[in-house]
Amino acid sequence: MADYGLHRPFLHILLIILLSLIAYSNTFHSPFQFDDVRVIVENPIIKDIQFFVEPSKAKAFPGAFGYDALNTRFIGYLTFALNYKIGGLDVTGYHIVNLLIHISVAVLIYFFILLSFRTPVLSESPLRAYQVQIAVFTALLFACHPVQTQAVTYIWQRVTSLAALLYMLSLTAYIKYRLINGRASLKSLFFYLICILSAVTAMKTKETAIMLPVTIVMYEFMFFKEKLKRRMLCLTPLLFTMLIIPLSLISWDMTLLEMAGDINEVTRGASVLPRWVYLITEFRVIITYIRLIFFPVGQNLDYDYPAYQSFFDTEVLLSFVFLVSLLSFSLYLYYRYRRTATHVRLISFGVFWFFINLLLESSIIPLNNVIFEHRLYLPSIGVFLA
Repeated sequence: MADYGLHRPFLHILLIILLSLIAYSNTFHSPFQFDDVRVIVENPIIKDIQFFVEPSKAKAFPGAFGYDALNTRFIGYLTFALNYKIGGLDVTGYHIVNLLIHISVAVLIYFFILLSFRTPVLSESPLRAYQVQIAVFTALLFACHPVQTQAVTYIWQRVTSLAALLYMLSLTAYIKYRLINGRASLKSLFFYLICILSAVTAMKTKETAIMLPVTIVMYEFMFFKEKLKRRMLCLTPLLFTMLIIPLSLISWDMTLLEMAGDINEVTRGASVLPRWVYLITEFRVIITYIRLIFFPVGQNLDYDYPAYQSFFDTEVLLSFVFLVSLLSFSLYLYYRYRRTATHVRLISFGVFWFFINLLLESSIIPLNNVIFEHRLYLPSIGVFLA
């Protein structure tokens, strides 16, 4: 049955597309909201494609939605500029692109799972008989889950879904490259170049993509078997891509001390919260995120979420204990069954994925809002996988 399904990926992809279209069929005429106005409607940068040919011209428009953002989120802004070039401010075109990106992420999740069951660790797993069902179910769950609504329908959050698309493309290309078993060929080079190029463009779309190399390193050590030297040859170029984002945030005409101060400033976001207060509040926020994945009720675009002042607040302390217990249990599963029920490490990998990809926005870098549902877009893949 599984083999039959593997020969009909077209039907599975068609199902993903159809159900996604049904789920978001009423969103194509939703108007621009909140930051959409500053990013698109009132932003001169996306209205002239020349700014993307010569980005230095955009210095006349500094700030969070001007040259500074173009420097760090070039790819995301380029897609808005192309949307504007084709359809002006007709909101339908922007929603169509957002949905196409979302569907593409779901399709990549499908292929990611199928490829994972071909890795040395999972190829002999008893779950391989159900790989198609797992792949289709996980992709559909991601595509149609209500918690993804904000990342898909809030036009500005295209940067979130597009970064996730490039993230998944890079990871999937890496797995494909590794499955060639290191044989030097044009095919292996092609997939490795796709992996690197996707990683670079993901990091020029949204800063959360900085965790991609960490995820790939984790995947390599959890699902492939290889000598360390060979692993490092594969992984080192990817690890260097982590420099892209910090280097995009600093000005090269500064002294080292000024650069250090600049990095400290940009890693504070626009928040007035101290780093410690933001961190302990995020322990509660992550619990809310987990609840939204399993019980998506009471969703909100703009939460009125309290900032917690003490680690010893009962809610904060219990949240911290739960999160540490969840991570500890995942580590236990990995080490307990690493030589026997190897498929169990999928659970551990999914949990680790969730926390790793929340790290940038839910740790010590205080952002203007402590919680946004679109921040769950990429991390939620790990939960659905687990």
